Amino acid sequence: MSQDGAGRRRRVSRAKLQERRLQAAAAVDVATSYDVVVVGGGASGLVAAICAGEKGANVLLLESSPECGRPILATGNGRCNFSNVGLAPKYYNDPAFVQAVFGDDPLGDILALFRQCNMRWCLEEERLYPLSRRATSVRNVLLRRAASAGVTIACARSVMGAARTDRGFSVAYREEFAGGAERAVQARGLVISTGGTQRAHDFDVAGSLGLESNPAQPVLCPVGCEPNPILELDGRRLHVRAQLTHTAFPVWSERGEVLLRSYGLSGIVVFNMSRQVVPGDLVELDLLPDLTMSELRQMVDPFAHGSFEEGCLDGVLDPDIASVLEGLARSRWTLEDAGRDKPASDSEALMALAKSYPLRATGTTGHEQAQVLRGGLRTNQFSNKTLECTSVPGLFATGEALDVDGECGGFNLSWAWKSGMVAGAAAATR
Repeated sequence: MSQDGAGRRRRVSRAKLQERRLQAAAAVDVATSYDVVVVGGGASGLVAAICAGEKGANVLLLESSPECGRPILATGNGRCNFSNVGLAPKYYNDPAFVQAVFGDDPLGDILALFRQCNMRWCLEEERLYPLSRRATSVRNVLLRRAASAGVTIACARSVMGAARTDRGFSVAYREEFAGGAERAVQARGLVISTGGTQRAHDFDVAGSLGLESNPAQPVLCPVGCEPNPILELDGRRLHVRAQLTHTAFPVWSERGEVLLRSYGLSGIVVFNMSRQVVPGDLVELDLLPDLTMSELRQMVDPFAHGSFEEGCLDGVLDPDIASVLEGLARSRWTLEDAGRDKPASDSEALMALAKSYPLRATGTTGHEQAQVLRGGLRTNQFSNKTLECTSVPGLFATGEALDVDGECGGFNLSWAWKSGMVAGAAAATR
């Protein structure tokens, strides 16, 4: 079969798969009243529904996509780095609130959740992955447990808003399959778990109930930089220590892999940097973090002549990177507003570039690649013990629906799991 024919066949297959999912969604019978309605079937929503169901509540989970748990499949490059043995509140933008929600042993609680799902895991550095190293394993064990807990999972139903009633809430939704009917369901408790790409629905529900939200901002994404010679090596990977300086004060530093892109920088280290970066910030890369300046000097200028031999760094740097640095050093290039003195010699310039290569940030970019959206419901509106809204009794929020975000490495999923546990159990108890 030709490539075009194969492509058409794949497209038809995807279309048929989508059709089957919509048919399965349409076949789900949704009652008119539930104890708890969870809006959003991502990581935190699934866990909230499970915990509420296992507490004895009659639970409905409404998901706008044709299938539940889809956001989980994209985590960890499809491998799902579901938690981290170094889990701590300091890795989040609102550590005091996270600490209160986490309790004494958040990692133990998360591992117990998945152990009870009959999932096992493995450790890579400090990151925890399912033993299968497939994100589908995480999604599937949660779906199976939700079914065992009696949760009604209603996909392809977009929530349009909610209103308070004498008995709790009336939640309006639209069916995303044939007919597109608009319906409503009554709930004694309501859990908002729509975050990330579904943030718009989160704001709709929150706004209809009078809650305040902070604007969404993509984080954990690439950082754009002003044009710079080293960025011409698009696609090259470097192991560096990166430092971010804001108005002359270093505000962040981390060691790891950086990916050079024509527009700036990417990679896990840069994704973490994106949580701090402001346009105009100075980014400095130590391209040789394992070498001291004294050791570097022995390679570059052992006789203190002030000059260096071509290729002197090829043994410790990517030769193409080394070549770029050598050319810049001979021209005494430096970023004009990096606040540096002009190097005294070619060798001093080369060493300075190798240990502190400067770039000027223009802000975050590649927003379609963002793993997390900062922003969401303001945490001061919610109890840090139950995640219940203090002004709207019976309303709870989890995961990215709240203005909480963490670093790469399983921290955001950990927040999703734990916040889902807390809110789901509290919603059912209430």
